[in-house]
Amino acid sequence: MKKKLLKILVIVIGILIIGGVIFKIRYDRMVRVFREEEVGTVDLQQIKDGVYPGNFGDFLVSVTLDVTVSDNRITDIEIVEQHYGPGYNAEETVDRILEAQSPHVDAVSGATGSSRCIMIAVYKALSD
Repeated sequence: MKKKLLKILVIVIGILIIGGVIFKIRYDRMVRVFREEEVGTVDLQQIKDGVYPGNFGDFLVSVTLDVTVSDNRITDIEIVEQHYGPGYNAEETVDRILEAQSPHVDAVSGATGSSRCIMIAVYKALSD
């Protein structure tokens, strides 16, 4: 009985270790993708009025949004769907982008991944 219990315990610990390693690898990849993705400036004078869909994300953090442009200005950013850690939605990023009229703004402290995700999705919406 003790040998069977020990085998089960070793298997469970092995699964937990493998799961942790896989999680760490995917998390590190997500961080690298978010850091390397470009958030450039957008020439709003070249963008016609309309609603532009954008999305970006990897592993734990993602966003799908619609960017409304009217009279060469970003007038609205509607987050259609967003995945993030508890309390890390970075809604302030939307206000910062609207104020700056650019997706290239400072990230919300404590929600850098979600902020970058929103910025990149807006940039992709307006530059693709």
